[in-house]
Amino acid sequence: MISKNQKPLIYIGLTIFLYSLFLSVGFSQTEKDKNYKNSKNSLEITSDRMRSERGGQKIIFSGNVSIKRQGISITSDILEVYNTPDKKQTQEIVAIGNVKINKGNKKAQGDRAVYLEHLQKIILTGNPKAVAWEADDIIEGREMIFLINKDRFVVNERVRAKLFPSKKNK
Repeated sequence: MISKNQKPLIYIGLTIFLYSLFLSVGFSQTEKDKNYKNSKNSLEITSDRMRSERGGQKIIFSGNVSIKRQGISITSDILEVYNTPDKKQTQEIVAIGNVKINKGNKKAQGDRAVYLEHLQKIILTGNPKAVAWEADDIIEGREMIFLINKDRFVVNERVRAKLFPSKKNK
């Protein structure tokens, strides 16, 4: 049996143990968060709503959707994320409605964008056109394919470009 004099010591010991346990968990979680935030493969999505279908294989975000990954940000009305059957990898991300893509000083907009993870490309389509800007230049077409790893894009179907002289040449 524990005497009245020993009870405060037990409570103090238990308190110190729990406090140190929470501190160690907090530090390891903070370190994990730092690694996650600094990971170049991290994916950050914000929206007003989210729902999961097929046991998490399809996730739908809606309302003021914003996605950030590898220096690219995409905003849209709806975002559908399709995962592999084991849900360990993202196969495809589809942005629908008022799609805007930003990467550095490059911007594009259209009605629909499909990001194919394994090919590292984004296919942007518009109704009736997609528009991209680089500095003051404007390029339009019905379909734009962004090759992320190569940092270039291809425009298909009735291309129109409006190019301005660079300010350095003036």
